[in-house]
Amino acid sequence: MNFFFTFLVFFIAIISNKIFLFNEEFLILLSFGGFCFIIYEKFGSSISFRFEEKSKFIEMSIVDSLNSITKKLIQKKELNKKIINLKNTFRSLKNYYFSFSSFFLNKFLVYLNNKHKNNLITNLQILTRLEIDYTKFILLLVNKKLNSIGLLTLFFGSTLKVKKFKLINTINRLALIKKI
Repeated sequence: MNFFFTFLVFFIAIISNKIFLFNEEFLILLSFGGFCFIIYEKFGSSISFRFEEKSKFIEMSIVDSLNSITKKLIQKKELNKKIINLKNTFRSLKNYYFSFSSFFLNKFLVYLNNKHKNNLITNLQILTRLEIDYTKFILLLVNKKLNSIGLLTLFFGSTLKVKKFKLINTINRLALIKKI
């Protein structure tokens, strides 16, 4: 209140000495200044409270968004670990197949040296059975990989809303409806 009185005395002194002239622009400036002062005095606390509520809401939405992104990244990290494990599994399968092939060839040479030709057919049948088992194992691994790709397509289509994957999901749903 003391500031307002001092300002009023100072303002009257300036006007009485004709430092400021009262034209249209000056009166509009005074009206606007008075309006701003009154709004600040009357509604300042409610406006600041409203801004605090908005900032808290924005902060909570950002935190929720970051938490969901963190969860998705953790899921993707786990999926990448599974893919790396799949690579290691194929590498170990390759090494095992090479060692088995060399072992078989060595035994086969011993067999030829010992002239046991009667057992050749049984050994070849065992090898054929082994190849069939390897084929089944590889098909199971490929099937597992295809299932992972299907889950990734579903994740990118539904969660991240990528148009290409949405189209793939729609086509898959249409194919399932036609099968039914």
